[in-house]
Amino acid sequence: MGPERFQRKVKQRVADNFDQSYRIYQDFEEKHHFFYDLTVQLAEKIGLQPGSRVLDVGCGNGISALALHEQFSCQVMGLDLSARMVAAGQALHVSNQEVCLVLGDGEQLAEIVGDQRYDYVLYNASIFIFPDVERSLREAAACLLPGGKIAFSFYPHLTNPAGDDLFAVAFQRLEEPLPRFRVITDYQKASSALGQYCHHVCHHQWIRPFDLEFLRDFFSIPAQSASLFPGRDYEARRELVGKLFSTLKDVASQASIVWRFAEGTKA
Repeated sequence: MGPERFQRKVKQRVADNFDQSYRIYQDFEEKHHFFYDLTVQLAEKIGLQPGSRVLDVGCGNGISALALHEQFSCQVMGLDLSARMVAAGQALHVSNQEVCLVLGDGEQLAEIVGDQRYDYVLYNASIFIFPDVERSLREAAACLLPGGKIAFSFYPHLTNPAGDDLFAVAFQRLEEPLPRFRVITDYQKASSALGQYCHHVCHHQWIRPFDLEFLRDFFSIPAQSASLFPGRDYEARRELVGKLFSTLKDVASQASIVWRFAEGTKA
């Protein structure tokens, strides 16, 4: 399979997974208020200025756009591959003139934004699902005003004071194979690509308590469980997610959930 065909297949699978997830994402957010808080953390880490114009790539159902508007008075354009996630977000923001959500491919930003320019391009828990991250970041940089920033938050890292990868520990204990593609693009590759188009690249962390209920709920979302147990139907994946994190009960008190962030200023 050629690279272009592979990328199209990956994008279609991502869109399908998130189309299946939109209701569960909303239920998860109502319970945990997580993606709103993650957006605020990212904005604070990078010193996002109030009143900025933001391009939100992989906006999902618009929770990140809502946080940016409510907490920082930003004007936000969000885009996502999932039609159902975008529709859910449009319903959420129906009366908000400062937030616009559209269906679109984050690797084809120039076609979507035209001659509009932004102070920030943000990827809130989305950059790791881009098969051609270099293209997306190149186009993101072209959408920025001089001195603008690109920043992203990344897939959670589960660890302990010894630095162990607790995902790997859990899969070993469950006697299930560690998935090859928990993410499509890893943190090092995304950060390296960021450095090609930005300077002053900085890294930050948000360290949260190791909350087993949160992890079960988060990874029970169809789009998340699909990366852990590919090829299984949803009910089987959901059951396996519960068992997977139950194997870590004995280490939970000393463990952490680490969310990584990276930012760079347009070169």
